Amino acid sequence: MPEAYILRLSAVTKSYPGTLAVDGVDLTIRRGEVHALMGENGAGKSTLMKILAGSFDDYTGTIEIDGRVARISSPAQAKAHGIEMIHQELSLAGPLSIAENILVGRLPRRGVFLDGNAMAVEARRCLDQVGLDVNPRQAVEMLSQHEAQLVEIARALGNNPAVLVMDEPTSALSRAETNRLFAIIERLKQRGVTIIYVSHHLPEVYQIADRITVLRDGRKIATVAAEEVKPWSLVEMMIGQPAGQARIERRREPGRKRFRVRNFTRSGFFHDIRFFIRAGEILGIGGLAGAGRTELARCLSGVDPLDSGDMMLDGRYIEPTSMRACMKQGIAYLTEDRKRQGLALRLSALTNTANAVHAKRGQLLSRRERRELFSRQAAQLQLQPAQPQRQMVQFSGGNQQKVLLGKWLATAPEVLILDEPTRGVDVGAKQVIHEKIAQLADRGKCVLLISSDLPELATLSDRVMIMRKGRFIREMSKTELSENAILLAANADREVRFHA
Repeated sequence: MPEAYILRLSAVTKSYPGTLAVDGVDLTIRRGEVHALMGENGAGKSTLMKILAGSFDDYTGTIEIDGRVARISSPAQAKAHGIEMIHQELSLAGPLSIAENILVGRLPRRGVFLDGNAMAVEARRCLDQVGLDVNPRQAVEMLSQHEAQLVEIARALGNNPAVLVMDEPTSALSRAETNRLFAIIERLKQRGVTIIYVSHHLPEVYQIADRITVLRDGRKIATVAAEEVKPWSLVEMMIGQPAGQARIERRREPGRKRFRVRNFTRSGFFHDIRFFIRAGEILGIGGLAGAGRTELARCLSGVDPLDSGDMMLDGRYIEPTSMRACMKQGIAYLTEDRKRQGLALRLSALTNTANAVHAKRGQLLSRRERRELFSRQAAQLQLQPAQPQRQMVQFSGGNQQKVLLGKWLATAPEVLILDEPTRGVDVGAKQVIHEKIAQLADRGKCVLLISSDLPELATLSDRVMIMRKGRFIREMSKTELSENAILLAANADREVRFHA
């Protein structure tokens, strides 16, 4: 008996100016399976799925749904064929109610007016499918990231899709929230819904996927059964070379204390924070979601106001009155939200690379200086493609993150604060970013690394401070660091005292 394929792509190709993003991809998806799509940033995963979701009408090749050829050139056509896509960046309208977001395009009416009761009932039915117990009349902007993610899924399920595409759905979720999402995926699979799951995270893929397709440089490399392929083999397929140890070699031990923070407090967010960073040291900050790590980083860099406390760099007091003031005194901050706060997506890579230096100097760089700055950062961070006039929105997530890091490295910081520096990037981009962080520390600079990636914290940090409910509860030395040790410390009930 032939296998039941719900979806078949043949020789699908999509080009951007100067770039072949998807190159003749053949792909078959079985009905009712969880099919993982993997590859480095820029491999073509999101572009291929956007073709399937109707975001582009200029692709070539053939798409078959249930054995019939379908030309999909708009999201409406994709929905009509039973295809829904949940994008990595949520597309909900914050000020509108949950019900309005879920039922957009099919709002029930009573005459010329919206039927509020019918909206609430239908939205409640959709929310029940994902196990979210919230008031449908509540504004989306009042929800947590996890709840908003579930609303996005509920909206897609409200259209009764046959194929549901999820693009990096766990990039902003905690481990517990991720497990709840996986339980929902399993229920959908049992109902016969086909899931295409785009992810960089090998443990996630092995937990939920039936089969895995690997893309590299826009081409399909292989489709394999998840149970039949080893993780190292997948990594080799993704990067195109044998998978080596992702170990970052450090050339120097931390030296004298350069950066000191005392009694930092912002009411409601964090309290009495004290720590130091030595010359050439990477200090990690671990903790569960909501611990106050990002809020601390924003105050250290002058983004948000501080209630009390002081900080010193090389014996000089620094007043964090604004982000520019901190930049001028040697502190740079890489935000966790590159798309909304870190980069100007509609501007060029060259402009994004230079704008922090503009702000620090208080004057514009010359055209030659901007070009030289971009060329230097692009080469050091292996930016692909290294096109200075290319809009940031046209780069993959990993290359956007490289530009964001290059933008702050260009300011020659003495203290670099990194908030989730490798979130949502592939293994190759992560290795490049880790190497640049280690090189900065090896030049005697101070690095503060905030990360929810436990292997990243354990392997890159010289020490780790564990934060919980706005306070540091433990300091862990290099010899104590491991993924399990950090996780246990973050969940511990007991506070371990230390001196900063």
